[in-house]
Amino acid sequence: MTTLKMTRGKYRMVLIAMCGLMASSLGVVVNTAGIFFGPIAADLGFGERITSVSLGLTINNLVFAFSGMLVARLVRPRTFRPVVIAATALLAATTALLSACRGLASFYALSALRGFAAGLVSNVLVTTVIGDWFHSDTGLISSLTLGCSGIAGALFTPVMEQIVRGAGWRTAYLASAGLIVLLNLPAMALPIALRPEDAGLAPLRADAPAAGGKPSAAPRRSADARSPWVLLLAAGIVSAVSFVSAMPQLFKAIAATYGLEQTGVAMMSVVLVVNTGGKLLMGAMTDRLGVRRSLLICDAVIAAGILLLMLVRVPAAMLLSAALIGLCYSVPTVGATMICRELFSPERYARVFPKINLGVSVANALGYPLLSAIHGATGGYTGALLLSLALVLATMAAVICVYRMANGKVLSEK
Repeated sequence: MTTLKMTRGKYRMVLIAMCGLMASSLGVVVNTAGIFFGPIAADLGFGERITSVSLGLTINNLVFAFSGMLVARLVRPRTFRPVVIAATALLAATTALLSACRGLASFYALSALRGFAAGLVSNVLVTTVIGDWFHSDTGLISSLTLGCSGIAGALFTPVMEQIVRGAGWRTAYLASAGLIVLLNLPAMALPIALRPEDAGLAPLRADAPAAGGKPSAAPRRSADARSPWVLLLAAGIVSAVSFVSAMPQLFKAIAATYGLEQTGVAMMSVVLVVNTGGKLLMGAMTDRLGVRRSLLICDAVIAAGILLLMLVRVPAAMLLSAALIGLCYSVPTVGATMICRELFSPERYARVFPKINLGVSVANALGYPLLSAIHGATGGYTGALLLSLALVLATMAAVICVYRMANGKVLSEK
């Protein structure tokens, strides 16, 4: 029994370490970024014009997506810990150096280096490790791990905001650097490995032995959907919804056009709650219903939310629409991870997922400016909502199509 507890402890260590990496690379670096824009813009002489400063986050996110594509080449069993340590050192150092910026050139350069370091220890590495270590309830465990970025953002944003108000944004960046090291410490210090086999273990399954011994290894998928059209459709499915995930940023403005600005503020709060809860829900759904059905259900719910927002302009209905649309954050994160695991072999996952993740990042970066541009051109938000609805419906068709194309190449769904 003691041996079993020690063995299970290894899996808990892996889960804790991966949660820490997500909390630092996205929770601290990205999800707390907004509180710095205004103070930095004011200090550097831009007044209330924060667009130039917020461009640093766009640079961070794009480099983040590109560096994730290097994970498959850089991270091996022997290099796993050195890469995590080196990336953490660079991530913490660039965050600390941001506190010394006196101009935008250095701010942009450090943002790029920061994004590069974060991309090496974020969702590509984390989902690869989770998929190798856990062969049971993978969807729920993946969603729990990925959801730590949102939880960390919710927890640390008010803390950093208080530091900014009390000691200034430069001190807050120094505090963020220390927090990154603390959150990544389990991945650097705990005795974990890239794969369970490297630690003399087997992937954890629901039918693990009740006492002593190693958990039995699950049969890995040997089939692999190698058609380039499958890859393109899979990337299109999650990228289209990632584009739509920029819509909640417009909720306040959309509600204002209805004369319900305070409702728009409440809609933003609803979305923040659903952001984390929806990921956990989708993770559980993929384990119980399969990836294809879960994606179709989520897309249908998002489409219903958009229609409701377009047609019913009363506070209660708008809050409900925000809750439904809030599932748009689950598809580009949990959905992207699970569809990759469903359609592609484990050997190709670390090469395929970064490409799909790049499409997700680019689509998300383009979403807000393009939806805003449609509003500027038409004078209303109907066009932006119609485009979002069309993309979600196209995604549903793409899900059906990609699974038909990959028929026989993936495991049957439950």
